[in-house]
Amino acid sequence: MDLNLRKKLAICYDWGIAFFSAKTWTLQKVDQKYLESLELWSWIRMETSWTDHVRNEEVLHRVKEKRNVLYTIKKERG
Repeated sequence: MDLNLRKKLAICYDWGIAFFSAKTWTLQKVDQKYLESLELWSWIRMETSWTDHVRNEEVLHRVKEKRNVLYTIKKERG
C-alpha cells in the first residue's frame, strides 16, 4: 500500500479512538506521554519491523511526519 494511504488509515483507526477520548480529558503530563507514545507506535508499526532498533526521530523521518497528535487534540478542543 502507498505510504499516504497507510498514514490516513492509522490516523483514522488508531488516533480516532484517542481523539474521541482525549477531548474529555484534562491532559496531564502522563496523558501527553501516552498520546505521543501512541502516535509513534502507529508510525513504527507501518515502516519498521518490531525487531528493529530504530530511534523515534528516524521513524518520524521515514514516514515524513512530525509529532503533532497533541497539537491536533488541542486544536479540536477549540
